[in-house]
Amino acid sequence: MSGLDSIGTMEPSSDYLIQESISYPSKEAPILSLKGVTLTPVCICPECGIISKTPWYKSRGRLRDWAAFLEEVRYITCSNESCQTKYPPKYLLDFSKGISILNKSNLLNSLKSWFEEFAGREIIWVEDEESGFLYWDSFFQSVPNWADHIPAHLFANILRYTPPKDLEGILLGRKGIPLFGGFKL
Repeated sequence: MSGLDSIGTMEPSSDYLIQESISYPSKEAPILSLKGVTLTPVCICPECGIISKTPWYKSRGRLRDWAAFLEEVRYITCSNESCQTKYPPKYLLDFSKGISILNKSNLLNSLKSWFEEFAGREIIWVEDEESGFLYWDSFFQSVPNWADHIPAHLFANILRYTPPKDLEGILLGRKGIPLFGGFKL
């Protein structure tokens, strides 16, 4: 899945599926639900196409449930007895229809503006010397509880470009997490 940015050039897409990109009939409860954005595992075998139920019978909806799910469910085993393929789950990212999807560059500019306005000071980028990646640290330091205050359209786009393994860290403000899984200026 990839999309055109605002000037018509291709940009790599996110690790998540969005409702418009698939027809997924399952109505399972999401593993994570925050600020009107939900993440639900999509267990469709890449080999035979069989839809399996998510092998998760614990709590759902909170950040700690997401962290536990990622730790405990690394692979799904196809429920088709003649297939039995093991594959990593994909995730359906669902949010309000009125929220537009930004490309990473536009999102970064919008985030910088929002964080600077909210904090009342300029954001100085933290960039890794070896990789050149930007890190979330500057944002966390300027607004420690940012997820409680940021507008829904920015929040949904942040989740769209943040790899599943990094979500808990950015929401809790852990240091050293690359922006959007590894983004360079």
